[in-house]
Amino acid sequence: MNQENPTYHYGLTSKIKAITLARQVCDVLGHGSTGCATNLLLETAAAETCLGLYEDPTPGGAGMGLNQHDLIAFQDIVSRTPMRLVKAIHMHFGYDIRKLVHTDLANDPLLSFIFCRLHYRLRPELIPSSLRGRAEYWKQFYNSMAGKGTVQHYLDNAHAYLYCLTPSDLSTPPCP
Repeated sequence: MNQENPTYHYGLTSKIKAITLARQVCDVLGHGSTGCATNLLLETAAAETCLGLYEDPTPGGAGMGLNQHDLIAFQDIVSRTPMRLVKAIHMHFGYDIRKLVHTDLANDPLLSFIFCRLHYRLRPELIPSSLRGRAEYWKQFYNSMAGKGTVQHYLDNAHAYLYCLTPSDLSTPPCP
């Protein structure tokens, strides 16, 4: 892969755009009591799709969108999201999550980050402040013990795709 001109998938156009979208989502749905929700969303995208640089070749996809939501999790999130958050999402982002279908996540990174944040909001446990802690949290509550991801995979992808800047990242204008 050409690090200076990467090809993004799932509707994402740059790392800077991902950071901006994740921050916007957390500004509305909460940064968590440790203030680390934005990191968790971005690191999850890095673990699941190399922050949009890896396109799932599985027919129909193992998951949908930038954060790879499976159908069961999507339906669970829709059914368990409190009405006050449903209304906040509609007011700030224009989505009525009760009217969405799973495939709406495919090429909409904002929507994928919204569902990722809602997924983690269902957990009463605090979002850890350390990268390793978030990797363990992701493995337990997002990827699951049955998933093929590992804590080391999360850590490696966070460093490789999120916590390094490429010349392409530096040339991308900030999002409004």
